[in-house]
Amino acid sequence: GAMAMEIIPKSRYPGDPQGQAYSGGVKAGYVVKSINGADVLSTDFLKVMDLLDDEVADPRFSKSTALALEKQGGRMAEPAPTPITVVYTEIPGYQGKFAELTQDGQDGYGR
Repeated sequence: GAMAMEIIPKSRYPGDPQGQAYSGGVKAGYVVKSINGADVLSTDFLKVMDLLDDEVADPRFSKSTALALEKQGGRMAEPAPTPITVVYTEIPGYQGKFAELTQDGQDGYGR
C-alpha cells in the first residue's frame, strides 16, 4: 500500500502538480485504498506509484528515471487510465509523526 506522508500545504498555481493532494483534501496519514475502483491496500508500494504515474513521490526516481527502471527491470504496472479516481482511508488509531513542510526561499517546500 501507500500512505500520504508529506503534503505541500498549498497549491501555488492552478494545476500545480505538487499541490493537488492538498487541494483535494488529502492529509498526512491517509492511505490509498483504491485506484479507479481496484483495491490497492495490500499492493506493493512501487506498483501503486506506477499506477499513479507518480515519479515525484517514488524513491526510485530520486536520481534518474531510466536507471531506476532499468535496475528494477521495468515498471511494475502501467499508469492507470485517466482520469484517475483515488479513494483514501485512514488507519483507525494510527498517530503518525509527519513532518510539517514549510515554504523555502525558492517557492519550494522542505522539512
